[in-house]
Amino acid sequence: MSARRAVWEVARRELVERSRSRVMRISVVLLLLLSVGGAIASARLTSGTPSDDVGLVGARSAAMGPAIQLQARAAGRRARLHDLASTTAASQALRGGNLDVVLLDGARLLVKSSRSTAAVRVVQDAVAAQSVLDRLRGSGLTESQALEMLTPRPLPIDVLEPNTRNIDRNRGLIVVGVLALFMVLIFYGQALAQGVTEEKSSRVVELLLTSVTPRSLLAGKVLGIGVLGLAQLVLAGGAALLAGALAGGAGLPSAAPGAVALVVMWFVLGYAFYSVAFAAVGALVSRQEDLQTAIMPITLLMTGGFYVALIVVNTDPNGTAAQIVAFVPPLSPMVVPARMVLGNMNTIELALAVALDLLATAGMIALAARVYERAILRTGAPIKLRRLVTLRARHSELTAPGETHRGHAAFVDLVVQWSAVALVIAGVLIGLSDPVAIALLALGLALIGLRQSRKHWPRRPAH
Repeated sequence: MSARRAVWEVARRELVERSRSRVMRISVVLLLLLSVGGAIASARLTSGTPSDDVGLVGARSAAMGPAIQLQARAAGRRARLHDLASTTAASQALRGGNLDVVLLDGARLLVKSSRSTAAVRVVQDAVAAQSVLDRLRGSGLTESQALEMLTPRPLPIDVLEPNTRNIDRNRGLIVVGVLALFMVLIFYGQALAQGVTEEKSSRVVELLLTSVTPRSLLAGKVLGIGVLGLAQLVLAGGAALLAGALAGGAGLPSAAPGAVALVVMWFVLGYAFYSVAFAAVGALVSRQEDLQTAIMPITLLMTGGFYVALIVVNTDPNGTAAQIVAFVPPLSPMVVPARMVLGNMNTIELALAVALDLLATAGMIALAARVYERAILRTGAPIKLRRLVTLRARHSELTAPGETHRGHAAFVDLVVQWSAVALVIAGVLIGLSDPVAIALLALGLALIGLRQSRKHWPRRPAH
């Protein structure tokens, strides 16, 4: 059996077995419910105009009602007016949370705790405007002339760096996206490590290695579980976009398609990096009881990347620290989508972050594959990583000359192939009118061209 055929057979086996798992099905349903529910809530709950409840005490306050409503509309808000009989009733309504502000006899404001709320500003501006209007009328101007003086022509504004995005809504969007990315990465990474340990502890792996090489087995397991994770993430993202479009209201933020594409792309890149590390650690232990302790460093690294991304989102996406951590491969999957949506990370920086991540992934694959093939048949107490890397593989008698090299080449070829597919999909989802999409598409096509050209390179003879 060729190395490529062996990888695909193992991947198909993982796809079939994992898709039948009840835990896997429950996770798919939960992620769909969360994504669709969040999209509908984002579209519907942001569609309403913010409103203020204004209490009016006295005839002079009641006369200010039209001016307050006019000022509220000018501020993009809506004022609900409530006539009250006395200051005591107004105080009770404020303490009960039924009112935001009360105007007393057109001359004083009464609030519960804060003097700087939007409702206070609306009432203050309305009273001030009405006072100026009354003075202009007293000077002999008609009402239309007085209103014209109160509404001068606004000055034109030139923007050096136009930014039409809704920052607050996009911030919430990217937090949800990074959270989904973190959950899927850690769920499928741990599932891969658990599967490797189960096969080792049950000695099933010994039967498998009579037919395939260890590296082909590792590549197939990574590919099969990764396809499931990618399908789940694409399904959830597509369902969220569709639900947001059909929900009405204000709809999803304008950055939603690009954010989904970035999350999908960085899932592929992040999964390629972390999955082989999870598999190598899973091969180091012989019992399920030891697995959680063994994978703790990887889990902590991923958790750290998630919290760094949250700090970037909530502080300054263009700060020095954010710019640096975006190029650190273990943190890039979480940080780069946040910087692309909220910051000013350009196409060249994105391509550089992807290139660094691919280089780090290639190194991680080489190390993890070496560890996996030397540890998968070893039982007993865990062996030190440094010693393990220098040992000869125990499975050498099971493989023909050159099979290990071909298995490694097939594994790297699969990583390049899926990375290229993810880049092309991300570019298409964002839209070819965006420079970022063009860069992603060009990088994906370049990787495809590189992969195709490798088929025509002269092959080294097996030793």
